[in-house]
Amino acid sequence: MKTLGMLLASAALCGSAQATVFEYDFTVTIQEMLEFSPVTGTGGMVNSSTLAGDALSVGDVVYGHFSYDTETAQFGNFGVGPVYAASGASNSLSAGTFSHNLALHDATANNTMVQVSNNAALLGGGDSLAIGNTSENAAATQLMAVDFFDRTGTALSSDAIPGAIDASAFNQTSFYYLYTAKDSHTMLGANGALTSLTLVSSVPEPQTYAMLFSGLGMLAGLARRRSKASK
Repeated sequence: MKTLGMLLASAALCGSAQATVFEYDFTVTIQEMLEFSPVTGTGGMVNSSTLAGDALSVGDVVYGHFSYDTETAQFGNFGVGPVYAASGASNSLSAGTFSHNLALHDATANNTMVQVSNNAALLGGGDSLAIGNTSENAAATQLMAVDFFDRTGTALSSDAIPGAIDASAFNQTSFYYLYTAKDSHTMLGANGALTSLTLVSSVPEPQTYAMLFSGLGMLAGLARRRSKASK
């Protein structure tokens, strides 16, 4: 019975080793842009803008990378579903064109969150997985997000952070960019559909390795005991 108990403990350790960081590369072509001032109430659709410094134009190809940690703690529940964010979690989102990075220089704040919406009423019963990054520096605030949406509500099985993304299960995959200048409060928004999504890696976290090695160590110990007993 003692041997059986140790085996069960090892199996439990190995079975609980599910924490994984998934990393993806993606590309997107900018399809729409809007520059607007809520102060003056002026603005509209544009084909190009230098509000954020370097020029960004409709038709530009954006190259991006994001990662999410399946064990990120839930931060709250907002709008269409729970939001997951935690200090030290391996969640990230970065993007840029061929000529420049969209990230803010000298950012004083930078946070990446994951929101999961399963059969959300506000989405008409649809599913959504969004990875969003907010950042800020002395001159501006910025939001970037990648969103996967399925109107049928069958892409996700729960409100938990999923494993690998099956892009074919979603009807719409989008990239959103919003830059707001602090001095004028002028906003630049851009969006487009993802044109590619590539899984770069799915890496177990260090604690996952520790649990696996602990389980393997216990199994090895049992094997040595059996070997001695048979002699």
